[in-house]
Amino acid sequence: MLPTLSIFFIFAYAITWTLFIAVATTVPASTPLGYMLILLGAFSPAITALSLTAWKEGGAGVEALLRRILIANVPARYYVFAISYIATIKVTAALLHRVLLGAWPRFGTESLIVIPLAIAISTPFQAGEEIGWRGYALPRLTERFGLGWRCRSPSPGSTRARAAACCS
Repeated sequence: MLPTLSIFFIFAYAITWTLFIAVATTVPASTPLGYMLILLGAFSPAITALSLTAWKEGGAGVEALLRRILIANVPARYYVFAISYIATIKVTAALLHRVLLGAWPRFGTESLIVIPLAIAISTPFQAGEEIGWRGYALPRLTERFGLGWRCRSPSPGSTRARAAACCS
């Protein structure tokens, strides 16, 4: 019988890419079915990890896997860094564009309200992958092969700050 980690990789990739290829070749992404297939494909690593955990470890294992999502005991400076890093890079790039080319870059026509909405939508979307990859596969890979450092894997859905705190 295949090891559970091998089963995870086979199913996570097979489901994800089957759904994504269906959207790329057959189902238009802009249709409700296309949106649903993309969303299911993005969440398939988490669905696979939760299914395998329930199968092997029961409800207590699933609860332990999901509980790690909400771990937030890192210093505030890591949250400040995570929140401000991308914004700082983008503002710096815009300022350089202005200085070097004499005009502001085109920022788009979207309303500013779209930004927090996009963050609110994309965060759980990304967590769909992280529960599978970081929450399920990474600890098992670390246990099996080691990583050369003694750091607990960042929790699924964690910010860059959490990863920075883990390895500092």
